[in-house]
Amino acid sequence: MLRRNVSTFLKFSDYLHQRRTEAEKSMLIQVSGVNSVSDIQSYLTSQFGPITSIFHYSMSTKSKYSSSGNLSAIPSTQGQVHWVLAEFDKKEDFTKAIETSRHAEENLPFVSAMCWFSQPISSASLKSISKVNTSVYPQISSERLNQISDKINFSKAKSLTDQIIVLEDSLKITELALRVRFLVARHLEQSLQSFFPLGCVLPFGSTVSGIGRIGGDLDLILLPDKAEIFPNKNFGIKSSRLWHQTKLYSMGNSTNSRFQVQRVMETLADVIQLFVPGCTQVQRILQARVPILRFWSEYTDLQCDLSMTNSSGVHMSELIYIMASLDHRFVSLLFAIRSWASARKITNPVPGRQPTNFMLVLLLLYFLQCQKILPTFDILFNNASKEDQRITVDGIHCTFLRDPAKILTLFSPRNDAKSLAELLYAFFEFYSEFDFTSRGISLFTGSAWGKPDSGAMYIQNPLERHTNVARNVSKEEVSRLKSKAGEYIFSLK
Repeated sequence: MLRRNVSTFLKFSDYLHQRRTEAEKSMLIQVSGVNSVSDIQSYLTSQFGPITSIFHYSMSTKSKYSSSGNLSAIPSTQGQVHWVLAEFDKKEDFTKAIETSRHAEENLPFVSAMCWFSQPISSASLKSISKVNTSVYPQISSERLNQISDKINFSKAKSLTDQIIVLEDSLKITELALRVRFLVARHLEQSLQSFFPLGCVLPFGSTVSGIGRIGGDLDLILLPDKAEIFPNKNFGIKSSRLWHQTKLYSMGNSTNSRFQVQRVMETLADVIQLFVPGCTQVQRILQARVPILRFWSEYTDLQCDLSMTNSSGVHMSELIYIMASLDHRFVSLLFAIRSWASARKITNPVPGRQPTNFMLVLLLLYFLQCQKILPTFDILFNNASKEDQRITVDGIHCTFLRDPAKILTLFSPRNDAKSLAELLYAFFEFYSEFDFTSRGISLFTGSAWGKPDSGAMYIQNPLERHTNVARNVSKEEVSRLKSKAGEYIFSLK
């Protein structure tokens, strides 16, 4: 059963560009209820231009992140706040809609794609809207945002493989949730554009790597210079004799650079809290290894972590994105393994004594390398072209082959016929017997070798190969992981 179709593969940079372009033409508009969705669709189309896609979602006023429950200017309907995400066909129509939007009195004027929809001013405006041909409207999609069903329906699943597929379909991030996340990034990018005119704000992590789960937090990075991720974009002319006057900014991983990043993020925290609509409860976590600002996006019910010095995280997301494109069984298995680990309280989202979901991703990738289903990373790193070259500002080499079609000319996968059930059993059997005490894991070579440190678990960081991703995991948690894996194997016998 061949599971590879790289002919339709969209390169990671092209994928980011596509999603960012969608966000650049999209508005997020609060409405009074689901009955207002067709009204806003008619209004936008008649006043500004065609809509390419439109989504409706609702959120509870008792959000898991909300302390006050007061989310907006429009009263809630039966404890729900309603929003519409509308993407215009043309950027100029979107711009016109933004430029003609009004500001409420006694509020700080702020221009963004986040708006709310009021009642019509006159009956004449309603008549003009009613003349629009509604047969050409895109279909409206509606859902409860970030909400996982309490009970997943496995009734039609006839096998464990079928159950794994049902689980993935029930938990994977939706099209609307993806668009909302890129819109949050775009909203923040626009809000900070005067500080960073050549910069960008990008989602990274599971959101963009093809393994995103409903309700997960949103990891964001602010890059002062977007050329770090999009190197083929030209900003300025190299022959020009005119240079912008700028402030000196220390880059890299020096003490001075870290201090400057902390100072900048301290200032950004105040800007976001005081001026950016929808961003509240800003926390400064600046002494962490990677300094972040944590805030709540109240219009989208998302907890967001914003960093400035973690661009390698974007490149790691691309590596995972490529692996997911090579064999989708990796994604399906990951949903099952993460759910199993969460139910048994094996993982913890905060790095510490317990493994994280990112460690599970690496453990699964290594297992699939051992099964000859996915390539070892040295194939990607040793065969990169000039166009693949990427080096972060702090000197991390992220240069690897980014074309799956070329990867498959260098790697001949096996075990295409193995089912998800067979691979899941083999995964738990593999790690229930793995010698974490003396062996470390390398995804670069796809091998286990003598650990270079005394940590309970050693997983080599694929991009910073001198570091251990699992350095803080305790021996007790490693033993529990092996024990629970063994219990799963026993339950199937």
